[in-house]
Amino acid sequence: MQDCGLESIPEFLFHLFKLEVLDLSHNKLKGRFPYWLLQNNGGLKILDLRNNSFNGQLEIGAKMLPSMTYLNLAKNHFKGDLLFSAGDDCKLVVLDLSHNYFSGEVPERLLSNCISVSYLRLSHNNFHGQIALFNLTRIADLQLNDNQFEGTLSSLLTNFSHQSSGPVVLHLSNNQLHGEIPHRMGNFTGLKYLNLRDNLFQGQISCQLLSTGIEYLDFSYNSLSGLLPSYFNGNSLRQINLQGNRFSGSIPEALLNISTLNSLDLSDNELSDTILNKSGENLSGLRVILLRENHFNGFIPNWLCQLNNVNLFDLSRNSFSGSIPYCLYNLSFAREGEGHLYDPPFSDKLFEWVIEYRGSSKTLFDNRVSFDAEVDEESEFVTKYKAHTYKNKALNLMSGLDLSVTGEIPYELGALSEIHELNLSHNQLTGSIPRSFSNLSQIESLDLSYNILSGQIPVELIDLNFLEAFSVAHNNLSGRILDMKGQFSTFESKSYEGNPFLCGTQVRRKCHDDNDEPSPSQMESPQEEVGNGMKLIARFFLQVFQ
Repeated sequence: MQDCGLESIPEFLFHLFKLEVLDLSHNKLKGRFPYWLLQNNGGLKILDLRNNSFNGQLEIGAKMLPSMTYLNLAKNHFKGDLLFSAGDDCKLVVLDLSHNYFSGEVPERLLSNCISVSYLRLSHNNFHGQIALFNLTRIADLQLNDNQFEGTLSSLLTNFSHQSSGPVVLHLSNNQLHGEIPHRMGNFTGLKYLNLRDNLFQGQISCQLLSTGIEYLDFSYNSLSGLLPSYFNGNSLRQINLQGNRFSGSIPEALLNISTLNSLDLSDNELSDTILNKSGENLSGLRVILLRENHFNGFIPNWLCQLNNVNLFDLSRNSFSGSIPYCLYNLSFAREGEGHLYDPPFSDKLFEWVIEYRGSSKTLFDNRVSFDAEVDEESEFVTKYKAHTYKNKALNLMSGLDLSVTGEIPYELGALSEIHELNLSHNQLTGSIPRSFSNLSQIESLDLSYNILSGQIPVELIDLNFLEAFSVAHNNLSGRILDMKGQFSTFESKSYEGNPFLCGTQVRRKCHDDNDEPSPSQMESPQEEVGNGMKLIARFFLQVFQ
């Protein structure tokens, strides 16, 4: 009876005593946990109450779960300490208590006798303390993320089985874990998804870990340092996120030879040197490449223009020299709709768990219960002047380009008709704004601020019907702004500030071809215009000779 809009448990369930499967998920049920269901139905194997509004403390004793194999209480309002004991003859395979308000430490004997547990989720609660919970030999999905767990990974891994299969999903992000990432994690050859994002880990990444069959790796926002590993398994890695650490040195050539890679985020580190000049053939499937806020130098290599499936491309806040490669117009930004970033083999699919129906030849719902992997894949990209995190399928709907360059803007960039965000701000760009930008028909954010652009704002830009954020502030533009046309009537004066020769209503400066005399509140004084002009000239020389 899932997703039926139920506000109370149907009365007829009070009179049933031989239930084996009960699914009341995705309803509007509230109140205390219905312990009578367990007391009346000792043979209950599957109980799914997720996505309701049950509340209060959860207190389940060993005798309440004699036959339970699947218990899902996720996305409710349970709170307080977790008082849960599965008993000596535990048959649990799946336990999901995620997305609640549990607090305190997790009982050390929570699942000490549940050797059959494969899927355990305690994520998105307020648990704290050390993770020393388990003696689990069959774990395939362990998600403890978004809590306040502390301690080291070594103490957790001590309780893991050293079987070659290892865990499939290990999600520990957004906690307070510290220490180094143990080399012996490379022994878990079945590890596919490893997310340690937003913790306090230090030290280096071992080559041993990256030589396994791991597919998704997120170590972002820690304090990892040293050189990037020089060896990778080029037959499995699909996504690497090392943003917000302290890695130094150059990008190893081996990293740019991973043919399976579709997302690479090395932004906000201390990496330097040039990006190796290579063909880029092995990276033809790359959808996300984020290298912003490093110390890369030299020219932007032309092989980056061959990334035909790229969605998000950010090289900003570096020290590149030279102009924008005109060949960037080749980037499709998903124009052809080929491939998707959010399509690894283990996520957005369903785990299928076979239930033994003991003592009978009958099958129980075709012997399968579907259990969604629910792993997050995300990338952070600055658009509309703010950093936004795009998760999972939303990554396929976003496209953007952010560069750190000099010279003129190539006319060819107007061919990027499917791009949603173009940021060329804080550079030393000269020349005019290309009229071809009127062909950026899907663009939502265009930022050309803090450059040395001159000439007029092309009137053709009024055709950009989806434009929500626009800035040409702090340039040397002149002429009338497009203040009363289309989307441009919605932009404030800050979109144009720092251009003393622009005129129009929104900059409160009268244009010469207007008939009415300007009022003092509608225009700057001659002294202000001269002052702004001198500031612009001074900034130009500082940018050129710095």
